[in-house]
Amino acid sequence: MTGLWTVWQKLSERGEQALREQHGLGLRAFIALSHIQAAPTYPAPLALALGVPRYEISRVLGELEARGAVVRMAQADRAGRVVVSATPLGRTLWQAALITLEGVTAPALAALGPEREHLTSLLGRVAQAAHGDS
Repeated sequence: MTGLWTVWQKLSERGEQALREQHGLGLRAFIALSHIQAAPTYPAPLALALGVPRYEISRVLGELEARGAVVRMAQADRAGRVVVSATPLGRTLWQAALITLEGVTAPALAALGPEREHLTSLLGRVAQAAHGDS
């Protein structure tokens, strides 16, 4: 756990700084946009996936919507339900931010050499298990 914590702290700190400087985007907003650009979603499952309260997702979505990165649309057939979708601008922002994060994480991942792919695969499985998705 200590190793995972240290890696997360260092890389997220560097990633957050780079995202803010280069894209005006926080790490939480980037992660939310990652989910949304993959497929339209609802705020409640997004909050659950990110492990944050719904009010925090609402704040993040408001920030992304103000930038034109996402749109929230009420569903006519389901009162009170809002679906969130990425805009073309949001997809472009996400892609540029992803390149930035890859640049931030590349030196640490390069240190793994050929074991990189295996480790990232294992971490994906650990993340799924931690969420109870396996």
